[in-house]
Amino acid sequence: MNKLNSIDTLLIQQPFELDINEKSRLFSDAIYDAFAHHMENNELFNNYCQNKGFRLERNTVNLADYPYLPVNIFKNKRLTSVPNDKIKAILNSSATTGIPSTIVLDTITSKRQTIASAKVMADYLGDKRRPFLILDGDPFESNMSEISARSAATRGFLILASRQEYFLKKENQNLTLDIKKLKDSIKSYEDTEQEICIFGFTYLLYQHVVKVLKEGGLSLQLPKNSKIAHIGGWKKLESQKVTKEQFLKDISDVFGVEVSNIFDFYGFTEQMGLVYVSIGDKPKTVPVYSEIIIRDFQSLEPVEDGEQGLIQILTPLPHSYPGISVLTEDVGRVTGRGKDQTGRIGTQFEIIGRAKKAEARGCGDIMSELVV
Repeated sequence: MNKLNSIDTLLIQQPFELDINEKSRLFSDAIYDAFAHHMENNELFNNYCQNKGFRLERNTVNLADYPYLPVNIFKNKRLTSVPNDKIKAILNSSATTGIPSTIVLDTITSKRQTIASAKVMADYLGDKRRPFLILDGDPFESNMSEISARSAATRGFLILASRQEYFLKKENQNLTLDIKKLKDSIKSYEDTEQEICIFGFTYLLYQHVVKVLKEGGLSLQLPKNSKIAHIGGWKKLESQKVTKEQFLKDISDVFGVEVSNIFDFYGFTEQMGLVYVSIGDKPKTVPVYSEIIIRDFQSLEPVEDGEQGLIQILTPLPHSYPGISVLTEDVGRVTGRGKDQTGRIGTQFEIIGRAKKAEARGCGDIMSELVV
């Protein structure tokens, strides 16, 4: 297990405190060892790397030289780098259309994901446990090992919860808000100094809660310094012409919180456990456990900071599957490096949206290069 020591060393670090040079040194060692593990234990991944002309060498210092897998490959192939008896759970993405991604988890991967996500979430939300008011259905109704990504993401946040309640009910295949239960729950904290956290997926939070309360002329007042945390894409809201500015204003008005207490978490199933957070309308900052590269839509070469392209994220955390370098279909740009506006250190980026089919051409092209 010596080759995992560099990854464990990276996980010991606080997410946003290392200077750029120290982060680069630790991360380079960890990503090298992650590639060594997967190339040795996953024939398909090893063949793919060789076909890309990649040779694993200790002096590889440019992260852009490491191969990347297109995110869609996890929808078509079950990529496993550990024996079947080491697999503890199977995670399916919450795709509303098409084929979901399938990710296999072992104990090592789950532990790493838990540590990384807990440290990042605590850095933004605080490490003190507080009640979580979850604007979704109860995910604990299912105890199957094969769980949805939405349920897994919700459970990941509950590491910071002292207790949790759920406020959406499924009726005739539709989710509806239990307004009375939500109002009563918030009222019960009125005379306390205890912070609470409202958690929900971006679309559900707005469509089934904020919009319903707003149209009903209702507003609530959360205890001082309470937080709103939401996760998930903006595609559905953008199709309804809801801008991020409108989204933030409506949440602030409905729940009586400052925009600086509204946190947007970004993550994806193929690298579950890694989350990237923006406060209000500020950019997101990459923690020490990962790094981001923006690639040109057509050539797939790295672009200059400030230019838009496809988001690639590298991380050494996955052990049971080779999700260590993934090219997503999300469009973004790097907005800064070093210390951000909040004092956190890391690469800063913003997400522009989802790639159009033409822009994502490269993803489909490199999928055909995998050797079965």
